Amino acid sequence: MITSAGEVEGTVGVQEGRIVAVEPLNSDLDAERVIELGLNQVLLPGLVDTHVHVNDPGRTEWETFRTATRAAA
Repeated sequence: MITSAGEVEGTVGVQEGRIVAVEPLNSDLDAERVIELGLNQVLLPGLVDTHVHVNDPGRTEWETFRTATRAAA
């Protein structure tokens, strides 16, 4: 997590496709499934590289900035 104190490790709780909790690492969240990221992996929920992955301007009949970022989120 990026906080006012800098970068810290954390735990993210997801329920029905939505983030419902962001807690310090090793927090006791109840979960059916746990996914642990490697040391060099970073979780970026909803982030999209817009200059590469959004067809606006361009093929706006197929995708717009609004539809692409809503889909990513």
